[in-house]
Amino acid sequence: MDHHTSWLSFFPGYQSLHHYVNEHYGNSVVIPSGGSIETVHHIYAALVTLVILVVTSLIARARFIDVERAIVPPRAFGIVAAYELFGETLLGQMANIIGPSYRRYVPVIGSLGLFIFVSNMMGLIPGWRPATDNFNTSFACGLIVFLYFNFHGLRVNGHHHITHLMNPVGTWWGWFLAPLLFPIEVVGLLARPITLGVRLAANMIGDHAVLFAFAGLVPLVIPLPFYMLGFLICIIQTAVFCILACVYISLHASEAEAQH
Repeated sequence: MDHHTSWLSFFPGYQSLHHYVNEHYGNSVVIPSGGSIETVHHIYAALVTLVILVVTSLIARARFIDVERAIVPPRAFGIVAAYELFGETLLGQMANIIGPSYRRYVPVIGSLGLFIFVSNMMGLIPGWRPATDNFNTSFACGLIVFLYFNFHGLRVNGHHHITHLMNPVGTWWGWFLAPLLFPIEVVGLLARPITLGVRLAANMIGDHAVLFAFAGLVPLVIPLPFYMLGFLICIIQTAVFCILACVYISLHASEAEAQH
């Protein structure tokens, strides 16, 4: 398999969409080495990830819906045990960071965490390119978090969510510093989805590049430590994304909500 080819290229409609995008939009990007631009793999990788999540979640739900069966731990580590471990870890982190109101935010943060984790792990499969090693996907995840915590910030604090950017100190004399602080606060706020996306995609791109470089040179034994390192990076990057999302929610929504 060519270095720039993945198993996704064998999916129905992949080549047609790939050629269409390159034909209509490829001229806007300069490629030093020439050739075509890989622009659509993240779309198919994201769809495959969603299919995996839907199927496995339905399997897990079939067990969780039966309370008597759900009380008994599974004998072997599998889909159900993986969802239980992920859920317990996520709920514990969200409770510690956000506080008593954390359950309201579990569906969105949990869904993003599962999507990112499964996408990252799929990148460890030789010949597979994950959705999260593309900036379009990672920026989309960051944008969802950005819109989400701002929505809840407005829901909880109303117009104070905006005025707080002008006077983060919260005192009367702080308004005199508004012309200086407001642009800084806005830039810092707008940078959050960008940093979330860059951090996720850059780490995945670097991790998989190193992994498959060694796997291509020496396919046996030598790549095993790098696979273990890649596995840890997949977990860490998922955790970092979810923790930062919870921190942003905590800063803009949960504290005021708890006071009310």
